[in-house]
Amino acid sequence: DAPGTNDFTCKPTAAHPRPVVLVHGLLGNKSTNWPTFGPLLKNEGYCVFALTYGVQLPIPGADTFGGVGDMRVSARELAAFVDKVLAATGASKVDLVGHSEGTVMPQYYLKFLGGAAKVKNYIGIASLYRGTAIAGTPQQLLGPLLPAGYANPLCVSCLQFSPTSDFYAELNSGNGILQPGVTYTSIVTKYD
Repeated sequence: DAPGTNDFTCKPTAAHPRPVVLVHGLLGNKSTNWPTFGPLLKNEGYCVFALTYGVQLPIPGADTFGGVGDMRVSARELAAFVDKVLAATGASKVDLVGHSEGTVMPQYYLKFLGGAAKVKNYIGIASLYRGTAIAGTPQQLLGPLLPAGYANPLCVSCLQFSPTSDFYAELNSGNGILQPGVTYTSIVTKYD
């Protein structure tokens, strides 16, 4: 755990009534993405939680590289984690802070898994709401070297990042990616 995170005895205060759930980016985990944000938010009086999601290989040490699994499966992992945080803290909603893939995968949770009813604020850092072709590049380069029948074995989520992927088509279907009742803030630069 990153310092300041995952204290399941923490109780929200009137000043900070919602726990904060930190959602890492591609190839990150609950420790590598949040060693600064975790303690800063905790020091400001927030209950702070972070998970590692999307680990592909069930072997020790594989959780060093999170976010590589199918984002739909990762969204279910996030849903279970948020439920655990709400049960432990007694809060009715959380605030999510995501980075990179952590701005995309939670959108599936919000839209399709009932997350919009459990999230008040969603803050995205380097948000990828329109996708990117860059994340798929390692997969595309290594794909021809892999045996036949291996469908995205290295990084399922990498190809889901493509703006033309089935995943983004699903997210953008209907009324689009943003959900009523959730307040969105995106922190981006012209390079994101």
